[in-house]
Amino acid sequence: MATQFINKFNNHLPSIREAIEGKDDLRQNRKLYKKIYKYFKDRGISFTGDDVYDYETVLECIYEVI
Repeated sequence: MATQFINKFNNHLPSIREAIEGKDDLRQNRKLYKKIYKYFKDRGISFTGDDVYDYETVLECIYEVI
């Protein structure tokens, strides 16, 4: 799954890494955030609908695959 994620979001990896490090918020780029959210949702990750909790879940998922 890591290779698929990296290939799919290769052009955005610097922004994604900054988000993981806490230097940036992926939600500022709503289009990218929605694509990443959908990527993990399609792979079976459950989201609650709470924006803050779901964002943390997305970051945890990204951290695991990078």
